[in-house]
Amino acid sequence: MKEDDPAQAFAGQVRAFGAFIKLCRATWTLTGKVAAGLPGQISFAQFAVLEALDSLGPMNQRTIAHKSLRSSASVNVVVDNLDRRGLVTRTRSQKDRRHVEVSLTPEGKALMKQVLPAYVRTVTKEFSVLSDDEQEELGRLCRILGLSARAQDDSETESAER
Repeated sequence: MKEDDPAQAFAGQVRAFGAFIKLCRATWTLTGKVAAGLPGQISFAQFAVLEALDSLGPMNQRTIAHKSLRSSASVNVVVDNLDRRGLVTRTRSQKDRRHVEVSLTPEGKALMKQVLPAYVRTVTKEFSVLSDDEQEELGRLCRILGLSARAQDDSETESAER
């Protein structure tokens, strides 16, 4: 393909944008269905934070935001609510008072043990429209897109710091 051919460039833009819109719509639809399948005790945002802490262990709120694909501001609100409910604790570092680590409490771990199976069942049901091979391919393609976007973000951050 000639990069300076406007017709081919436009076709590539239409194809990429169309794929992006389909990916977004599928994500929004599935997220809504999965959130509706969660027991009423927690929101989807709270589940995302609890799941990150459950699977990856204690971390600071910036890392939680990155891992759960949420803004730092929204993670702060979610962690405040989880803290009030006794599901997480915040521990300030003795070495650097600015560093606060968030971790699950025993109550938070128990809640995850209760809601995770319902979450997994809903996800499995929604993905059953795809064959095993299609699910593998979707996962592979999403990983490629995610890693590419992260590499671009890292490159832009390095350039901005210079």
